[in-house]
Amino acid sequence: MKVFGVTGLPGSGKSIISRIAKKEGIYTISMGDVIREEAERRNITTGKAAVILRKKYGNNVVASRCVTKIKNHSKNRHNKRATVKKMYNSRTNHNKHPPKKYKKIEQDIYLIEGIRSPYEVAYFKKQFNNFKVIAIHSSPNERFNRLKRRKRNDDSPDYNKFVERDQRELNFGIGKVIALADYMLINEGPIPNFKNNVRALITNEIKPKRKNINRKRKSKNKNKSKQNRKYQKGKKQYNKHNNRKNNNKQNRR
Repeated sequence: MKVFGVTGLPGSGKSIISRIAKKEGIYTISMGDVIREEAERRNITTGKAAVILRKKYGNNVVASRCVTKIKNHSKNRHNKRATVKKMYNSRTNHNKHPPKKYKKIEQDIYLIEGIRSPYEVAYFKKQFNNFKVIAIHSSPNERFNRLKRRKRNDDSPDYNKFVERDQRELNFGIGKVIALADYMLINEGPIPNFKNNVRALITNEIKPKRKNINRKRKSKNKNKSKQNRKYQKGKKQYNKHNNRKNNNKQNRR
């Protein structure tokens, strides 16, 4: 199982990574959605819900809920999407030794969006081996303009409230998470350029494509067979040449 976390201040472009990852078949979980569900249940703002959750249940409350979702999804995926295939061994007789069956399942890859504190990073690293963080950086003016265009419930067109929201995120410790991230993406300028960088990160680091080893093996075998053919031809010519020499010697005698 491979799990990656995405961090960044509001409006930096975390949702863009989630959308592209979903298209690539990566299961994504938003920590902000967990807080928004709690805010709707309590009929309060998301900022107050985030503070209340952490004060009441601890700093890892949102992270623990995300971990349970990932583990439940992984169990269901292994039970439902496992495909059974038959393996044949060319050296053995199929009548005496029937083909073996095995379950082929793709590697589980998950993406957690919206990590805010170092406590959450430490908790995820305990739960998942080789957990890595992807940070997105964008300037405050760029992020504020995006939030105004986005017009989500927790987005405000007031710049002072935008600064207060950033300060609340920084109090959670998101600055340390960004500073110690394993990967850094800059989201400035045209969005298509940023999307291309995200796709490159997914194909190279998050979900790398496996190289076809069989093709390389076939090419090596072909080269070996050609070398053997040349060697055999050379042997035949050499033997014929020796026979002629032996016949000439016998005739002279």
